[in-house]
Amino acid sequence: MRRMTYVLALLLLAVAAHRQQQRRVAILNTEDDGDTRVEVSDLNYLTVRLREIAVKILPKDNYSIMTAQSIIDMLGKDDARKVCKEAQCLAEIGRKVSADYVGQARLGRLGGNLTISMELYNSVSGSLVDSFTGNAKDVFGLLAVLNENAPPMFGKMPDVVYVPEPEPTLVPEDAVPKSVQPVKTSFWVGIGLNVLGAAVLGYAVYENGKAKDAFGRYSEKGHPQDYYDAEWKKVEDSRSSRNMFYIIGGAILASGIGVHIWF
Repeated sequence: MRRMTYVLALLLLAVAAHRQQQRRVAILNTEDDGDTRVEVSDLNYLTVRLREIAVKILPKDNYSIMTAQSIIDMLGKDDARKVCKEAQCLAEIGRKVSADYVGQARLGRLGGNLTISMELYNSVSGSLVDSFTGNAKDVFGLLAVLNENAPPMFGKMPDVVYVPEPEPTLVPEDAVPKSVQPVKTSFWVGIGLNVLGAAVLGYAVYENGKAKDAFGRYSEKGHPQDYYDAEWKKVEDSRSSRNMFYIIGGAILASGIGVHIWF
């Protein structure tokens, strides 16, 4: 029993030591200067996105990201939405919520554009860890600025190994293989005409052979007149058929070639 109690005590001490080693990070609500006319839902989304990036970049063994509710519970709704324009103000709020680091994004307006300014402070010393600013025409542009600059900002915190995502390599257009184009219907129509034309011409050659054979038999001697009359008729029929199929086959074959050229 004493041994089990001793083991449980060691486990509790280990958990407590681990919690003490973790640094707490508070991301306060994103605020505006009152002139941006940005919806509250959009401000909340930017805050949530900042917390998501912090969770992704900061190692879980060393850092814990405070939830919005935990900040509200410790500060109250009014102070939780407080806009800090000085480092001492942010650091003070960070100390109130027992956070080691505290950050807040603020929106403003420059000319016709919206601006975003994000600052991350060490709550204990009040020193600036990092910050970034940017501007865009709309909230989506501000989100792009945040997505680009927030990761390296959190990457500058202690015990964080941040590896930027590699930029996409631009490949020359002529080096990109062209996608296989679907075969057009006209291609198959042309092939069909070519095959049909070749077949008709082949039959014309066959008829030409028949005409030659019939003429050869007609040239033989020693047969009655009826034989010669019949063979000559075969010669004329085969020649007539041959000529007709030559013309038809040639026309079909030429049509197939024309389809390939023009379509």
